Amino acid sequence: MACENYSSLEDGNDLLLLSLEIGFRHLDPKNTWIGAKLTHTEYHLQLASIVFESKDGEAVADLLHAWTSRSSSHELYTSLHICAKYLIGLHHLYPFSSRLQHLIIDAIPLIGYQEFKQAGLEGFFELLDNLQVCVEDIDHEGEWAGLLLDIIQSSEGIQKLSLPYWELLVELAVSYSWALEDHTYIPHTMISLKEAEEWDKLECWMGIIWTSWPPEEGKTTEEDLGPMTLSLCHQLPGAVQKLGQWMEQRAHGWQIPKSFQQICKQAHDEAAQQAGL
Repeated sequence: MACENYSSLEDGNDLLLLSLEIGFRHLDPKNTWIGAKLTHTEYHLQLASIVFESKDGEAVADLLHAWTSRSSSHELYTSLHICAKYLIGLHHLYPFSSRLQHLIIDAIPLIGYQEFKQAGLEGFFELLDNLQVCVEDIDHEGEWAGLLLDIIQSSEGIQKLSLPYWELLVELAVSYSWALEDHTYIPHTMISLKEAEEWDKLECWMGIIWTSWPPEEGKTTEEDLGPMTLSLCHQLPGAVQKLGQWMEQRAHGWQIPKSFQQICKQAHDEAAQQAGL
């Protein structure tokens, strides 16, 4: 109601900001589950504009808390996509407060890669680099894993996503093995990284594939992964050890695939033979 009638009220913008502050500023940003029902209307388009144009970081956090809230009584994230174009323009609020940072990190995967792509990729990747997201910052691991996978498997994202986020996806794949279970392996990413000689990113990607879609589970084949893994190990001699460490960390409750063990042995044998020449 306040969104619908604010323009006819004196100090209507201030009233909207105050309503958000009263409703959400006292809440724990790490807990976005609320019992109230939030009804999203066409007037929320204006609300987003008012809040972001206020240049008030706490007001932005109030809005994000409202729109990332989870409840059994209202439809989730209906208006959140509106925020994509505003979030990539928050340069004036760097560095973010801890509350705003946490709520932005929560919002990004809920908005989704396609919305940010339409809003402006340069700004989106700059936002990610400024956030410097790590596992400890994330409350919803599966949503972030899905977002990073969408980015990596896009033609733009494979080039623009910085290495720490590839490493973050490895950590999510290793520590939260369920995070990528429902996602599909796409071969072109591996091929593109090799052609571009992006060996550090390829190392991460091979770690993700081996821990999430090993040949034994039927989503990849040893013929797909074997030659590429060996090629990587020739370029980065330490890759065998790093991949092995990831597999061991992932190995709680599962068996390290025999195909991986065989390829590691072959890589060791080839390295020893090369050293003896």
